[in-house]
Amino acid sequence: MKDWLTSGGRPSGPRFVIHKRYQVDIPFTDYDSRRPFRILGYLRKHHLLRRGMLLQPRPVSLGLLQRIHDSEYIRSLENPGALEPILGISLDLKSQDRFLCVQRFMCGGTLKAAHNALKRGNVAVNLGGGLHHAGSDRGSGFCVFNDVAVAIAFLRDRGHEIPILVVDLDLHDGDGTREIFADDPTVHTFSIHNHDLGGSRAVASTSIALGADVDDDTYLAAIRENLPRVFTSFKPGLVFFLAGSDPSVDDRLGDWRITMDAMLERDRFVMNLVRPTTSAESTPTVILLAGGYGPMAWRHGAGLFSWLLGGSSKLDIPLELELPVDHYRKLARLMKHPELLSDGKEQAPDPDNDWGLNDQDLGGAGMMPDTRFLGVFSRHGIELVLEESGLMERLRQQGFSALRVSMDLNDPMGHTLRIQAGEIDPQVVVEMKLRVNRKMEPGRTFLAVEWLLIQDVRTSFELSRPLLPGQEFPGLGLLRDTAAVLIVACERMDLDGLVFTPTHFHLARMAQPMASFADPVHQARLAALLHAVRNLRLNEAARAVEKGKVIDGKTGKPVGWLPAPMVIPVAPYLKDFFRSREYESQVATALRDFNFRLTPG
Repeated sequence: MKDWLTSGGRPSGPRFVIHKRYQVDIPFTDYDSRRPFRILGYLRKHHLLRRGMLLQPRPVSLGLLQRIHDSEYIRSLENPGALEPILGISLDLKSQDRFLCVQRFMCGGTLKAAHNALKRGNVAVNLGGGLHHAGSDRGSGFCVFNDVAVAIAFLRDRGHEIPILVVDLDLHDGDGTREIFADDPTVHTFSIHNHDLGGSRAVASTSIALGADVDDDTYLAAIRENLPRVFTSFKPGLVFFLAGSDPSVDDRLGDWRITMDAMLERDRFVMNLVRPTTSAESTPTVILLAGGYGPMAWRHGAGLFSWLLGGSSKLDIPLELELPVDHYRKLARLMKHPELLSDGKEQAPDPDNDWGLNDQDLGGAGMMPDTRFLGVFSRHGIELVLEESGLMERLRQQGFSALRVSMDLNDPMGHTLRIQAGEIDPQVVVEMKLRVNRKMEPGRTFLAVEWLLIQDVRTSFELSRPLLPGQEFPGLGLLRDTAAVLIVACERMDLDGLVFTPTHFHLARMAQPMASFADPVHQARLAALLHAVRNLRLNEAARAVEKGKVIDGKTGKPVGWLPAPMVIPVAPYLKDFFRSREYESQVATALRDFNFRLTPG
């Protein structure tokens, strides 16, 4: 089958619907509220967006919501605690109102995308939406309103009587959408999911539950066998494609093992059905993000939309560490507050220095390194950075209270920064030991991370997120944000890069591809390990390496983890080095010596 993008008569590119109100922070660590903005930032960085591609939605009216949802249910959402059964967490009234506002904007985004897709006869993307669990009189699974149903009601009100196909490839059953249209033969709800969540009865529906631990071949076979028949028999005039990323093996809440390559193959297959090569006409299509949990959920969307816009999904899509850096750079530019010096005197803010530092702070004769963190930051300055970057607020949102910052500047091996929580018997939730390293490479200076601990001391494990090797407590989902702040600190201190030694496989894996081993042989060894465990979730892969389940194909012996320095480059010359043909050639040459494989079971 020809590719949707390369077949003749290609229409103009897709439009993207987005609004700043799509982001709302809630105390649920696996929900990435910045997912749509990470995708958009990636597309912009790779010059795939053009003027006029972005559209802004309006929030849907209550009147339109009442076309789908019961008035009594809508009124009940004003009550305190109304969202707790839907989200599984309790929100205060202010946060509850913000979350309802987000969902109304996302409903408006799906409506806007549907109108645009029909008007242009092409593809429109809502960088949100896919709220498929919401029924007419209830919400569930983070879904308060059913945006697809609301958009269909809007279209029907305006005379669009075309057959509508909902292709729901989120990991979870599209039970709410199927329930709403159970008696409507003009809307076919197609869902391939892990487990049934509701009744499958509907006059126009295909509902397939594959169970847990589904692999690439099983998933793609189910789609290829069933979806084309529906397209042929139903002949839709509009398609809603819920392109959920939660089937991915990397999803925090998912129980499938679908690789990134298979996820993108799924998407290409659906889009090639939308525009078959035997027809000059394409079916108007709305793509929705739907489910996806954890800091890497955005990567699938970046790959899908890179292909839609540029014909390739093989761009360098980084893992979780890279994307917050621009966010913290922007925040740093706003940090122009006065610093308090060690003698208690207040200095005026320097408008040209984002962190409120002056020449003296950066190495002048009067500097007192024994009173400043890394010889640069006062205690007051550190607290400002932690507050204004949002790290302290994110800890509060996760239920930590009485937060306080302390520093230990007396250890010759490095300066230690701690954030503790609790009035009685305070517990450490963040601890890092850093030092400036001038010996790693002559003439170069790095910020070395000697120790980094980010932990939730309130519990030891969750069934959905087992402890990783080396963890005594679960993490807090703040590793990428902490790393981003450290990278910005390197930039502000004019250092060449950030260096650390991952003590376990999963730490190196999470740092890819932003960080690279200084030694190309170690980088090649990591690549061989990643290939061997590519079908495992992060925690499973980490345990497999830790327990010797990865073996050397040449010797048959277990392959252990070998800690070695990794570098996140900050200076341009260092970024160029790790991207150079010389380094990549050395890695490729070394990779020939490694043949790792995972033992069965």
